[in-house]
Amino acid sequence: MPVFMRGNYIFVEPGRKCFEVSSNFTNYLELGIQGITKYYLEAKIVSDEFKISGILLDKNGEVLCRLKDNFIEKSEDCNKEMTQYGYRIKDKDGNLVFEIQVENDLVCYLKGTIYGDSGEIVTQDREGEFIILKGPAIIGKSGNAIGIKLDQSQTSPNSG
Repeated sequence: MPVFMRGNYIFVEPGRKCFEVSSNFTNYLELGIQGITKYYLEAKIVSDEFKISGILLDKNGEVLCRLKDNFIEKSEDCNKEMTQYGYRIKDKDGNLVFEIQVENDLVCYLKGTIYGDSGEIVTQDREGEFIILKGPAIIGKSGNAIGIKLDQSQTSPNSG
């Protein structure tokens, strides 16, 4: 039976900078495992700034680009364009790969589809929500404490 969690604040207080993930608000998101899974995404707040790093794959499981603190570090297949509320990354055909939109300098909304090692959809935005469909993932982190941890076989509390 699925469990639905909505409107929770995970290691963040209302009115503070946060990411919206699966209808919840958090200070940290990690998709995949750095150095283990081919894909990886880490979203965190550092010095009052939203920072995104990771490896984004295409639907065939091939590397599209690498991000380091919001900058494309290595890619021949992607470009980044600034928007009024953040930035978007598009592939060479102009298709959206990933986007962040910051509202009122407080809530960072993530958009796009994150593909796994074999091209399966791991995470995608649906109707304005960034939904985790498959682990591994960590939602919320403070020091050594982890908020919600999804193993590889688990799905998000709101994936249904």
